[in-house]
Amino acid sequence: MRIAHIADIHWGLGYPGPNPQSRFDDICRVMDWAADRMIAEQVDLVLVAGDMFRKADVSLEKASREIRAAVAWLRKLTNAGIKVLVISGTPSHDPISAYELLKAFELPGVRIVTGTDVIDFETNHAAVSIACLPGMDRSTFANREDFRGLPAHVMHQMMTEQITEACQRLLVTATFTPAILVGHLTYDLADTGFEDVLMQNEAILTQEAVQGYDLACLGHIHRPQQNGSVFYSGSPERLSFNDENVGAGFWIHETDDAGKFSSHFIDTPARKYHTITLKNDDIAGFVNGNLVFANDIGKIKDAIVRVVYACDDALNKQLNRRALEQSLYDAGAFFVSEIRGDIARADRQRDAEVTEQLGPIDAVRKWCANQEIPAEDVEELAAMTAQLMEVA
Repeated sequence: MRIAHIADIHWGLGYPGPNPQSRFDDICRVMDWAADRMIAEQVDLVLVAGDMFRKADVSLEKASREIRAAVAWLRKLTNAGIKVLVISGTPSHDPISAYELLKAFELPGVRIVTGTDVIDFETNHAAVSIACLPGMDRSTFANREDFRGLPAHVMHQMMTEQITEACQRLLVTATFTPAILVGHLTYDLADTGFEDVLMQNEAILTQEAVQGYDLACLGHIHRPQQNGSVFYSGSPERLSFNDENVGAGFWIHETDDAGKFSSHFIDTPARKYHTITLKNDDIAGFVNGNLVFANDIGKIKDAIVRVVYACDDALNKQLNRRALEQSLYDAGAFFVSEIRGDIARADRQRDAEVTEQLGPIDAVRKWCANQEIPAEDVEELAAMTAQLMEVA
């Protein structure tokens, strides 16, 4: 049996790009490529490990476009005779209602799962039992009577214990071997990268929880990786600068005659992200008419680009940011996300509004304003600060 494992698609409109539709088109293009490749690889089954969608708070028009895209992708696979299992992702941004709508299409060969369950699949080649552990977050548990009012670290421990119990309970009910776990949460041995701090005190999948499974196919972390028999596919399309140096694609897992899996990763033609870092001398060179990112030209073509520069206040006043942006587009950039400067200002006076009474979130916003950081990034940093404060 050949199984494709993909996750964290995040179909959605409004990503930073040339227009609100452009990055949605990128996701559709990559997913269409992925379906063609899965068909060419002659897979029997596709496992989608959560987060098919970007946001829970979407308009009907926006949501319908995302759902239509998902349905078209699923139909392309099933029309080729491939079966598909989809689980829901993190409830806070991946709406359960979208999966309920997908169910309403009654697509032949597609199973949509939003709760813990065991699904058996039989193909011409083999049979497999799949334990499903859809996405969850603290809100999933927080409103329950036995969790109400608990400290964060106690809630974390109880969530982890209950997830472990659920995984082992599902394994006992599996009909076939091999048994596969499909889940959307953080594995305790995973490389989470930048998200590591933000994922503290959330539900965790332990080594004990996956014990006995022949394969675990997970979503939630946008970083493809393998830890023994536990796999993350990452996202098939890069979605932010956090993914700049991360591979994009999906896994193919194949069983041998003994039911053991071998796996290989397939890279998708995902959009590139690239950061250009310029120093004081580089800014001086650009002011004097030089192309200061010549070594980056090959990485700029068709990429989403940002510039981070550091210089003194006098040079910053001479810098024509619009001309710098245009030079990047002339070099073939798909989209210039931001041009952000860290300016060394002489005799900078302490902001009178910055006092010991100023909260961390407001202080972050003040710092962002001082650094001329774009408004959409300010709110993202403020949200991250709020999460960190909750962890603390």
